[in-house]
Amino acid sequence: PKLSAEYDYKHEKMLRAFNTLYAEYEIIKNLKFKTTFSYDYTTVKGEKWYDPRTSNGEDENGEVVKRIREYKKMVWSNTLSYLTTFNNIHHLDFLAGYEIDDTYNDYLSGEAYNFTTPDKHAISNGMKTVSVGGSDSRYRLVSYLSRLNYDYKNKYYLGASFRVDGSSRLHRDNRWGTFWSVSGAWRTIEEEFMQPVKDWLTDLRIRASYGVNGTLPSDYFGYMGLSSISGGYLEQPGIQMSQIANPNLKWESAEQFNIGTDFTLFKGSLYGSVDGFVKDVDDMLINPAYLGALGEGGASWANGPSLRNWGMEFALGYRKNLACGLGLDVTANLDFFRNKVTYLPETSTGSYAHTTTENLVESGRPYGSIVGYVVEGIFQNQAEVDASGQPNARVGGLKYADLDGKNGITADDQTWIYNPVPAFSYGLNIALNYKGFDLSMFWQGVYDKDVYNNQKFQTDFWSITDAGSNKGNRLLGAWNTNNTGSTIPALTTNNTADEGRSSTYFVENGSYLKLRNLQLGYNLPASFLSKFKMSSARVYLSGQNLLTIKSKSLTCSDPENPDWNYPLATSISFGLQLGF
Repeated sequence: PKLSAEYDYKHEKMLRAFNTLYAEYEIIKNLKFKTTFSYDYTTVKGEKWYDPRTSNGEDENGEVVKRIREYKKMVWSNTLSYLTTFNNIHHLDFLAGYEIDDTYNDYLSGEAYNFTTPDKHAISNGMKTVSVGGSDSRYRLVSYLSRLNYDYKNKYYLGASFRVDGSSRLHRDNRWGTFWSVSGAWRTIEEEFMQPVKDWLTDLRIRASYGVNGTLPSDYFGYMGLSSISGGYLEQPGIQMSQIANPNLKWESAEQFNIGTDFTLFKGSLYGSVDGFVKDVDDMLINPAYLGALGEGGASWANGPSLRNWGMEFALGYRKNLACGLGLDVTANLDFFRNKVTYLPETSTGSYAHTTTENLVESGRPYGSIVGYVVEGIFQNQAEVDASGQPNARVGGLKYADLDGKNGITADDQTWIYNPVPAFSYGLNIALNYKGFDLSMFWQGVYDKDVYNNQKFQTDFWSITDAGSNKGNRLLGAWNTNNTGSTIPALTTNNTADEGRSSTYFVENGSYLKLRNLQLGYNLPASFLSKFKMSSARVYLSGQNLLTIKSKSLTCSDPENPDWNYPLATSISFGLQLGF
């Protein structure tokens, strides 16, 4: 460790320059032309060196890795805007424009071993060049856009937008997309017939909107056929296909209708909103599964299923300054949504969950649903095993339900076992203040949500994955002849019963309530601040992800992380905010 600290190093240097220039000219009264040019340049250089004199580098007689990344983004926007008022009751706001977005990425890396001298760390000084590679990509988007807003007496509101976008991520025959929206709002509280209730109803607004927007593939070269250079056979370089071309790839589109209302009661003390929406997604962008016979390079981008999403959102808040000096603002929200797949192209039907009798469209199930076997319990004796007709069944093993009644377990016994959509989600914000002190907290939760607990492969089984490696302590309670009441299968050194197959054994209740944020602060009094010529000073103690309340039946520690991902961190911090 001492030599490594002295000779080895890893470092990264970043240089970023971001500039925005604009000019505006009023052609005639209220008609303005504005041009804006922004440029973002970032370069990152990283280097790792393992010296031959250290344990990290002695096996390869020195190792160096160098990486350089360059990022450039240019956006040029030109708009013509008109803002005016007629007769003090008509308000009009119009904008039309043209925008270019040009983004460029460049990456270069190299790695070398076997250095004759440890003082020169250039890749060319290594006797063995392990790898030299790189990539570059460029993305361009051209947009023509317009927007119109109008209101009458601040009571009736109308809005419309229209834009045409062209992207280099799609073939020239499909790269242009047309998107638009219309909206309206009615401030009902301003109507004469509402006057009798204005002593307790402070504000009421009804609004609605409908529009179409688009989504591009995340890959800059999604429609192209791609090849890459690899180590090939016996370390001889070669070219292999990495992606099949799809010149028919096009924009994913979404049509959405929203309707809602905002209200305020009792001079602002009670406030809230109610919203409902329906959203139809067409030509969803996917990476479909492909036949293994295609070998490497079978990956592609395609337009896949169509979805319908619908739901509602509710929010209610209360704010008040009490006579004792306590100020409070409490806001609660609840929302739910549902979705279903409305269309599956024949070319991608096999890419999604399905039983032997129905696919996602026919089942009406939400996108992301999973098919599997229903676990009835544990085989308690050999007689149960013999009567089951289940292939390779074992005493102490999982017992699957024979749903088709044909005395055996086959693919026909699979059914829908997992729903990714919760019954509803909710949240609670609380903010209190009293004589310089302030306390805030945010709670968030979901109810009746399935999680597929992949951690059980390690915590409940010895031989499904990493046989012989360290396992969880739940295995200490596995089924055996002295513990026949256990719901955890008996230990086995092999997995001939295929107990890692998709089944209800891994589906658990993922409902939770989490304290996402808690903060306590204190604002120092003005008499103290004046001595140091400060305008404000606040000290605070803050914590994130401090508490999780979950279902007792959930066997993993975090319902948001059933897949061995990096855990959601709990953190506590102290801070000081000063103003002069």
